[in-house]
Amino acid sequence: MKKRIIPWLAYWLSKMTNGSLRLQVKNESRVTNLQKDNKQIIFAMWHGQLWLPVYHLRNKGHIALASQSDDGEYISQVLNKLGWGVVRGSTSRGGARSLLKLVKEIRRGKNVAITPDGPTGPRHKVKSGILYLAQKTNSTIIPLGVSFSKKKVFNSWDKFELPYPLAKGALVYGKPLEVTEVNECYQQKLKEHLEAAVVSAQKMLEA
Repeated sequence: MKKRIIPWLAYWLSKMTNGSLRLQVKNESRVTNLQKDNKQIIFAMWHGQLWLPVYHLRNKGHIALASQSDDGEYISQVLNKLGWGVVRGSTSRGGARSLLKLVKEIRRGKNVAITPDGPTGPRHKVKSGILYLAQKTNSTIIPLGVSFSKKKVFNSWDKFELPYPLAKGALVYGKPLEVTEVNECYQQKLKEHLEAAVVSAQKMLEA
C-alpha cells in the first residue's frame, strides 16, 4: 500500500507546486537547435534540483536514470506517471549495466537525464558515468540550472529543493558540452557549466 500511495502523493505534489510556478525559461532554443541537427541530448542537473526539470520535460519520451534503492523505486514510479521511461541503476550498484542500457536507449533516438552527483553524493561532485555516456554515444550534455523565489530546502545530503506553490521559478538550459575524453578536466568543465546555469537562474529572479 505504501509503495503505491507515496508515488501518487509525490506526483500530485509535483503537479501542484510546479504547475503553479510563475516560471521563466531561458535558452530552451539550445535543445531545439540540437534536435534539428539530429543530436541526442543528455540533460544534467544536480540531484537537489531535479524536481522542476523532470516536470518541465514530462511526456516527451525521455529516459531517466534512477537508483535501485527503495527511494529509487518511488522516484521511478513518479517519473513513469510524468511520462518518463526509467533505467534502474547507478554508478555504484548496477552501474555498468545501467550505462549500457542508456547507451542503447540513446542509439534508439532517446534523450536521457542524469544527476551527475546522484544517487547518494557527494553533493555537487560530478561522477564520470555521464561523461562516459556522452563520449560513447556522441551526445551533447545540456546542464540545467534552477532557482525558486520561495522554497523548502530539506536537510538531506543533496539539500533537496521543493518550491512553494505560486512561487517564482527560473529554469536555465546552460551551455552545451561536447565530451571527447573522460577525465577530471571534463568533470570540472561540467561542474562549472552546471554552476553557471544555476547562477543564471538566480539572476533571472533578482532582475
